[in-house]
Formats: sequence, structure tokens, C-alpha cells
Amino acid sequence: MNKELSLLEQLGFENVGKWSLENGSLNCKIEKHQNEYNILYAFVSKDKIKYIGKSTNTLSKRIYQYMKPGPSQKTNIKNNKNIKELLMEGQEVQIWAFPNQEKLYYREFPINIAAGLEDNLIAVVKPDWNDTGK
Repeated sequence: MNKELSLLEQLGFENVGKWSLENGSLNCKIEKHQNEYNILYAFVSKDKIKYIGKSTNTLSKRIYQYMKPGPSQKTNIKNNKNIKELLMEGQEVQIWAFPNQEKLYYREFPINIAAGLEDNLIAVVKPDWNDTGK
């Protein structure tokens, strides 16, 4: 396991699922945390982090948007294509997730840990598919 993936594990990310192709369409099997809100996730192939994102929706709803992107959803369209290309090359694409299970507060205000970590992780890891942080 490389240094970047070890970093995700140390933070509390878990391998929760993987992408597949069925009749040319993206499909996904998520084993864990599919109903968690405020979640940070990553797409990983060959132990390399390809993309880091966050969702205020559940993980399963966010992942669905990559399977069936709308015409104006540029990130979803781009990652749908990227995931399909890797799968067609025979590479596995895993989904890692960091559920926001610790409740942190600044004074009386709750802090979304996923939102706070996303930008910094992207800046450190510089995943190929993230446009920000480069």
C-alpha cells in the first residue's frame, strides 16, 4: 500500500465498495456506509487515489449521480467516463469512504469533518481526477 492510501486509512477511511460495468453501464456495489450523510469518499485504482469528494447526501445517492449523470453535471460526467475507461482496461476501481462519525463543535456549532478535510486532502494527494488543488 502506498503512502497516500495509508494516509486515508490512518484518517479512518474504509474500502466500502467497488465499481463494475454491466452492459456498458456503470454499476456499483457498496457494502458499508451507503446511508451515511456528510461523507468523504475516494475512488482508488491500483492503490492510487484517483478522486476525492464529499457529499451532504447519503453515499449511495452521491454514487448514483456518477452512474446516471445529468447533462449539466460536469464532474459526474467526467468521472463516469474515467471510471468506465479504467474498468474497460481491466482495472478495479474501489470506493473508500470516511463517515462523519465523530461529532465536533466549535462553540455550539457542529463542524462537518468531511467538508473540512476535503480541500486539504486534495491539496496533499493531488488526485488525477480532481481539478482543484492542482
